[in-house]
Amino acid sequence: MALRLNPGSESCLGELLKAVSDNPDHVLEYSSLVSGGGVCRYRLAKAELKLNIFQGESLRWLLQRYQEEDSTAAADAGCWLSLLFPSRGLEYIERAVDLAPDVVFYRYILIDKLIESDMLNQAEEEFFLLHDSCDTGFWQAAASLHQAQGKEFEAVQDLRMAYNLCRTPSTGGNLGWRLYFLGRDLAGENRIQEAVPFLIQCSGTWNPESTWAVRADSLLNQLNEFTSISDGFGEPL
Repeated sequence: MALRLNPGSESCLGELLKAVSDNPDHVLEYSSLVSGGGVCRYRLAKAELKLNIFQGESLRWLLQRYQEEDSTAAADAGCWLSLLFPSRGLEYIERAVDLAPDVVFYRYILIDKLIESDMLNQAEEEFFLLHDSCDTGFWQAAASLHQAQGKEFEAVQDLRMAYNLCRTPSTGGNLGWRLYFLGRDLAGENRIQEAVPFLIQCSGTWNPESTWAVRADSLLNQLNEFTSISDGFGEPL
């Protein structure tokens, strides 16, 4: 409906392509609506890769734009290519940041790629350049960095901040899973009293039927069966 009301909206089309991404053939049916780069071009290129169309129109479009010198189009292409081809992801996103150093979205991706490459010092240096930014991407980048440093509690707080700023399925899932994994790990270490609040928070994140919420409820039921957490003690019976 939103796309019908505003057929030229990249954000609406991008959300639609994301929603139907499990059906790449369906994604490519919308190719005629995409003329430039951005997230819509990325969704089309990703669908082509899923269908093993390695010479597809959108992949070629991105690769050609990436070769342009000193252009915003090359930076945009580098951003999306870094997600499409992880083995060269760091190379692509570094050029994107070089070409457009003020685009914080590119720097968020760069931080993730540096973490994936075990380059934590460089990731920290890039993160410190974002001190004036406090949007959802900032907190997600902070969570990635804290998690890589083994600071699980801080990572949860970061994701909670991101979720509070923008309540979407994506931010809900990031927070929900992190709460579940932390609660599960604490329970596995017999730190029941610490685990339970995280599992309860997980159960109430986004939707009670979300996979992370269902798993949290299941674990809470097990803990209730074998411990006294229902009485507020959280110690083995």
